[in-house]
Amino acid sequence: MDNKTFLKNLFLEGLEKCAPHYAIQESLRISGNMIEVKDNQYPIDGRPIYLFAVGKAAVPMYQKASEILRNHITKSLVITSDQEAAISCKADEVIVCSHPLPDKRSLEAGNAALDFMKNVSPHAMVIDLISGGTSSLLSLPADGVSVDDLADLYELLNNSGATIHDINTVRKHCSRIKGGQLLRHLDPKVTLIDLVISDVPNDELSMIGSGPTIPDWSSYQDAYHVLIAYDLWDTIPESIRTHVEKGIRGEVEETATPEEALIEKHQSEIISSARKLADKIGDLASQEGVKVTVADEPFNEDVEGVARSVADIVLPIADKDKSRREQPALLIFWGESTVEVTGDGKGGRSQELALRGARKIAGYQHISWLSAGTDGIDGPTDAAGAIVDGATIDKAGEKNIDPESYLSDNDSYHFHEQMGTLLKTGPTGNNLMDVVLVLIK
Repeated sequence: MDNKTFLKNLFLEGLEKCAPHYAIQESLRISGNMIEVKDNQYPIDGRPIYLFAVGKAAVPMYQKASEILRNHITKSLVITSDQEAAISCKADEVIVCSHPLPDKRSLEAGNAALDFMKNVSPHAMVIDLISGGTSSLLSLPADGVSVDDLADLYELLNNSGATIHDINTVRKHCSRIKGGQLLRHLDPKVTLIDLVISDVPNDELSMIGSGPTIPDWSSYQDAYHVLIAYDLWDTIPESIRTHVEKGIRGEVEETATPEEALIEKHQSEIISSARKLADKIGDLASQEGVKVTVADEPFNEDVEGVARSVADIVLPIADKDKSRREQPALLIFWGESTVEVTGDGKGGRSQELALRGARKIAGYQHISWLSAGTDGIDGPTDAAGAIVDGATIDKAGEKNIDPESYLSDNDSYHFHEQMGTLLKTGPTGNNLMDVVLVLIK
């Protein structure tokens, strides 16, 4: 098996081991008259159970939860971006929405979620299944802000190089349901359980999907500072500026803070994450006799910075292995890089990271590098990412393909397309940030 196939197989096998239905199965069960979530137990006693799933992994999460809860489910709502998966979903209501930018369907989903929560009876249990993509799929803009203006804001943020923490700080404050505000429409006496698949660095619950059911400490002032820091204040739609200014003056309500203690019985659990995926891939590689090193912390900086940091770790090991001929080594990195889009090309952060990585390892014939988004969709493309090696840049030169011109135009997709280095998996039904796998063999 060649190195690229080995890396691709590791990536896909790791994703399968960390599939959303496994995460639900390990976290949610029924024992007699009790629902067990992690170490907590909740009596059923015939009370209504509402099941709400939203995000890129919404359908598989819902399907496994519905298998476990069976006829205990009173009502269900699923909001997803996966048209194909939605066809087989048996929830009471299924809404397919747009990602990465919200549209009118996202507005429909926001209103549906609001109605869903408002109609939950006080003694009921609500189980929320939340995964990445929720920020776009579930949208209910603040008063005076249209969904088109919201989409313009999202696009500007996505292309600004801002971190997901900063992006979601702004998103929360342009919404009527993000930043814990959906909690305001539930009776405080309900039992609320959040089962969350993380797609953000450090698994910060309030940032995953902009935290529709997670209280939030950020403020309109914080959102304003983000927009200033990334030079967006003068380019965002006027309605957004007006709304943020009103928020700073205290004329509109802040997001829901933990101090409000909105729900008396509220349990939130991270049930899957990029770190868990990295460890699982490492286990699989170890079984193949590969020496594995997994990064302790997520990467969360611009793509060039990530490529440089990875190379600074990998190259000294590669130089050492070249002379000593040690066993194959796999280094696993995970997180979410940022890209400031200044060109008109096509690509995604993982494809650009792979191209920048190819430049760093050029000439190292025994190094292969995979960068991929775990949802199988890197940016607005049909690729999950790319797999390059130490010969990629030399081969590009033989074809008169200049990597620098593709980087300057943010056109990594067409570079990889010509080089045969694109990684295509199709939508994976998962979303655990991005991974970088570097094999020294």
